[in-house]
Amino acid sequence: MQFIAPLARPFTAAFLGAILLAGCNETTDPNGSNGAGTGGGGTGGGGAGPATAMFRVLLTDAPSDQLDSAVIYISQVYLQGDSGRTVVSDSAMSFDLLVLANGVTAELADSVIPTGEYHQLRLIVDSARAVLKAPLTFRDGSTTASMKVPSGSTSGLKVKFGGPIVVDSGEVVVVIDFDVSRSFVFQGPPSAPKSVSLKPVINGTYRNVAGSISGTVTPAAARAQLFAIRNGNDTARTAFADTLTGAYTLQFMPPGTWTVAATSAVGYGNAQVDNVMVGESQAVTGVDIALAPNGSISGTVTPDTSGL
Repeated sequence: MQFIAPLARPFTAAFLGAILLAGCNETTDPNGSNGAGTGGGGTGGGGAGPATAMFRVLLTDAPSDQLDSAVIYISQVYLQGDSGRTVVSDSAMSFDLLVLANGVTAELADSVIPTGEYHQLRLIVDSARAVLKAPLTFRDGSTTASMKVPSGSTSGLKVKFGGPIVVDSGEVVVVIDFDVSRSFVFQGPPSAPKSVSLKPVINGTYRNVAGSISGTVTPAAARAQLFAIRNGNDTARTAFADTLTGAYTLQFMPPGTWTVAATSAVGYGNAQVDNVMVGESQAVTGVDIALAPNGSISGTVTPDTSGL
């Protein structure tokens, strides 16, 4: 586990299909049959072998207002390309996602792989375990639930990047956000849910261009949850405002134009700020949001001086 600071912007490179075939650490087709074996790659040509780069995957998360612990069990991380799978890690690991909040990351995988463009990054997730925050309990009085992930242990869970994953020379570091607040879905009333299921929502970005958005939600008593939304309905990041100060930070934001929305489950309405611009490695501050109590009317009262 480590704190990670943004670096400089990555360069892009064209996809080199022949290189991928020659140099993958391990490849299979989408159905799992073995492909080419390990190549004798170098780090950049000159007759020494195919071009390769170090590819690192970091894992992070935002807090949850219902869970005390959210552990996932991962057995493989791989990239999917035209030539099949390129395995980045096949070590079995477990992570409590709620430890990885407020900008904290853990290293999930690192490997030297062929350069080029890959279509997808996927995680083989075997199972997960959730523990409720006190005093919450499930309807049967328990506080812990274990769950399997449909297709999570076969084809794996897709990490959403919004485009291909480009691996070029040197080192490429991506950060993936396993969104606990949207991935662990409760059935039944929040105060005593019947059960919980795992429907993973996982987003990724390049660490060296990632920015952030921060501000304050008032009143702090609203216990607001924040959402970073792009393209109208694509929620890529979430966070909770501090319950004492109302301060929040949306971490590891891809560059672009965002809507920041705030919601409350304790008697306040929703509000949002549109057109928040995040540049490469930019920390955007002062995105403040005020929530009004449900049923309130805002505006200016003007005395009637007409005499009627």
